[in-house]
Amino acid sequence: MESTIRLDLTRILEATGELQHFLDLGTARLRVAGPLSQEASEALIFAMADELEDHLRTMRDRQGTATIRDIRTWTRAWIGEQEAAFLETPPGNGDRG
Repeated sequence: MESTIRLDLTRILEATGELQHFLDLGTARLRVAGPLSQEASEALIFAMADELEDHLRTMRDRQGTATIRDIRTWTRAWIGEQEAAFLETPPGNGDRG
């Protein structure tokens, strides 16, 4: 039987010093998405948070345990990958995967 622990992503981002980087990425994504309703903006940010949480869980599952240094490294890597993909997406093609 597998145990599931809900991650407090805000605390993780604060503890690792990556909160501002995450927020900056979210701001950039919102800017490119153009004018969105409040609900759509929130959905975009929550989807980002879900993706990061899934990434952190996957990395922890691979390793078995995680230190704050591991989580920081994994978070930075995920944000870097997102930024790189974001920069590679031509303007107006944000809906392509």
